[in-house]
Amino acid sequence: MTREELKQPSVGETPRKSPLRRWALVLGSVVLGAAILGGVIFFVVLRMTAEPEQVVRDFLAQAAAGDYAAAHAHFSEPLKQVQSLEPFSAAVQANSMFFQATDLSFNQRSIDQAGAELAGTVTLESGTVVPANFSLVREGESWKLIKYHIGS
Repeated sequence: MTREELKQPSVGETPRKSPLRRWALVLGSVVLGAAILGGVIFFVVLRMTAEPEQVVRDFLAQAAAGDYAAAHAHFSEPLKQVQSLEPFSAAVQANSMFFQATDLSFNQRSIDQAGAELAGTVTLESGTVVPANFSLVREGESWKLIKYHIGS
């Protein structure tokens, strides 16, 4: 018998697939499924945190524009008790560069019944990138800031 005849299956015999090929297909399917599931979870969390993110963007824009009352209106009641409008206005004026953001990037997002957490970076007008964390809670139908930290 020649080599070619040895490789050819005989009539009625089905060719055998390599176990390695089978495992590669299974592993590829699992990886693809995990990637799809991860993508779905990512976009669901992104969508669910869109409203809290908009509150943060509005808060920063209003503070940067000097509309301290509008920015302060994004505070939850407990945060308003800790930082009333006058001290907040003074803090923004003293640290105005931290509120003048050209870009926000949140690489950590979470949302549950207790609230939403957004953590990432703020790019300032000067080009400096600083860390930022925002915690929000639901008050009625609105998202409100309960805690924020910009800079190191």
